[in-house]
Amino acid sequence: MKKILLTSAGLSESLKKLFFLQINKKPQEIKIILVPSASTGNDGAREMLSVCMFELENMGILRENIFVYDLKYILSKEYSRTYPINLDKVPSFFRLLSFDEINEYDVLFFSGGSANVLLDEINRTGFKEVVTHAVENGLFYIGVSAGSMVAAGNLPDSLGYIKNPVIVHCEKGTSCGDLPQDGDIYLTDSQAIWIDEDSAQIIK
Repeated sequence: MKKILLTSAGLSESLKKLFFLQINKKPQEIKIILVPSASTGNDGAREMLSVCMFELENMGILRENIFVYDLKYILSKEYSRTYPINLDKVPSFFRLLSFDEINEYDVLFFSGGSANVLLDEINRTGFKEVVTHAVENGLFYIGVSAGSMVAAGNLPDSLGYIKNPVIVHCEKGTSCGDLPQDGDIYLTDSQAIWIDEDSAQIIK
């Protein structure tokens, strides 16, 4: 069952309540993959990444249960390898995660920054196929800013969980309720898009 939360600026207090309700685990039991690959282009994005880490730990999630997985270290899927080593023996932060490995986690968390950079890395590495499989299998997808845009209709070859482009950090957002059939969706920093299997709504 798909559980996808697309935020503008991370988890507000009301979104944290939704998060814990859906995970249904004690905070210290929750395991998260944090993908910071959108955050390397400027200091504003890097700062947001540090805020994400701070907020997750403040929610009671243990630092050792947050796996920081930067796609920039992962080989391109078309690359012809030079060295005949068994990649299964390589630490997981240097190789593409398998379906089984990613399914050991509860949450896949994409931080903000450049949506173009993030989507390029997702597609370059073949991580898109792993994400698609895992989300269909119930892994909770959370996007912040760029992490939300790559799941929407903003860019070609996106993850495509909704067809609408998502515009984040807006002063005035699209009204809460069922997702519009088409057109841009504007999110304030207190709003999010919540997708629960085939239902999609704008919430706050």
